[in-house]
Amino acid sequence: MDFRDDSTISFLCGLATGLAVGAAAMFIFDPAQGRRRRAIARDKIVRYGNEASDYAAGAAKDLRNRTYGVAAEARGAVNDALGQKAEETRLP
Repeated sequence: MDFRDDSTISFLCGLATGLAVGAAAMFIFDPAQGRRRRAIARDKIVRYGNEASDYAAGAAKDLRNRTYGVAAEARGAVNDALGQKAEETRLP
């Protein structure tokens, strides 16, 4: 038996969202500590952005190196196959 309907759940979700937004606004726009909190939040966002950029650059470099390695292995395999066929045709 379900005693909750969708309107009750929607109301509770809206209430929780409103409380969270209100608390965040109070925390950020506080006249005494708000400027410091905003500066700390900005610094953290910049730091995480830089870390994400460094991670992406490292992943791109790794992918490039792996691609070069696969291409070199493919060239080697083709050269080996062509070299063996050339030797086979020269023998008889």
